[in-house]
Amino acid sequence: MTEKDPQSPNEEESSFTVNDRRHWAHEEDESIENLSAPEERLPSYVEQLKKEADEKDRQLKEYIQAYKQKTAETDEFRQRLQRENDTRLDQARALFFKKLIPILDNFGRAIEAAHSTGDLESFKQGVDMIFKQMKSEFESEGVTTLIPANETFDPTRHEAYMTEEVDDPALDGKVLATLEPGYFYKDKLIKPAKVKVAKLKSTN
Repeated sequence: MTEKDPQSPNEEESSFTVNDRRHWAHEEDESIENLSAPEERLPSYVEQLKKEADEKDRQLKEYIQAYKQKTAETDEFRQRLQRENDTRLDQARALFFKKLIPILDNFGRAIEAAHSTGDLESFKQGVDMIFKQMKSEFESEGVTTLIPANETFDPTRHEAYMTEEVDDPALDGKVLATLEPGYFYKDKLIKPAKVKVAKLKSTN
């Protein structure tokens, strides 16, 4: 009696390959592989809005750049103008001091002569000469003197340094004396005159 084969033909594993003979099956596979992703496309009005936004952004950048350039040019012009003004001011100051130097020298000589000789009369004459010289230089630069007398007190031009009581009502508020002259530079008051003003005596 022969032994039975442990694996019967029915129990053997079958191996086979299934070939799909449908011609359209291969065509569908190729179509799927060749099918590209759908092109992203925006509606026309969205595209137009996007174009307009890009154009506005470009213009804004141009405006910002132009503004920065203009600001830089303005700052440079302001600095150059300031330098030119400072130069002109220094030149005007130098010219003014140049005119005052001879007066200062005259003061020095007058003081030296007074100390060495003790001649007060000569010193007085020297000071008087220097005063006239300085006044002439100031006037040549447009500085004029304000010496009010018998005028009504004007607070825009006068400074009431002291008052004096008077009996005459017609003198009330009048300038009785100029204690220090005032000065104008052209039409601008640069120093008010210090004056003594009349004040009507109280009857109480």
